[in-house]
Amino acid sequence: MLTAQKQIRAKIRRWYVPNAIYFITAVTLDRRPVFLDDPNVELLRATMRCAKEYHPFTMHAYVFLPDHFHLLIFVPETTNISKLMQSIQRNFTRNHKTAHNINRPTHIWQRGFWDHVIRDEDDFANHLDYIHYNPVKHGYVDTPEAYEHTSFHEYVKRGWYEAGWGHTEPESISRFDFE
Repeated sequence: MLTAQKQIRAKIRRWYVPNAIYFITAVTLDRRPVFLDDPNVELLRATMRCAKEYHPFTMHAYVFLPDHFHLLIFVPETTNISKLMQSIQRNFTRNHKTAHNINRPTHIWQRGFWDHVIRDEDDFANHLDYIHYNPVKHGYVDTPEAYEHTSFHEYVKRGWYEAGWGHTEPESISRFDFE
């Protein structure tokens, strides 16, 4: 008998859209706080840079939280989003085992990942806000600028966000609830 989670996953059909921007969520197994340690966050970043050589993508936004991450990435027609994510997750696990001298089978990730193809500029802006407000939503910090592992700081420099943005929950993300 399939568990409820496996039944749901069996029904998920992934849409492969060439030259699209994807919102991605990947979660650690049992929500273990693997990325609470800065060296593990840097290892994830390095793993993503290597994966990018084989499965090109353009990073638009990110946040790395202790037990999951969100990305907003452009995926060209030459890249398969499933192969990209498989590469990131599998190679991070291998790199993590090497870095921590782990010699036994280790499962770091929940099976699969969640994706959403961005439909238009409003959808992009809403997901951008969601990513940048996420550390506040989860209670890690009181304001987005207080969180280190996010692209929020770059968007402030570019003038996309004004000082004080995210000190209260933005209306654009109040409808999101998929974590």
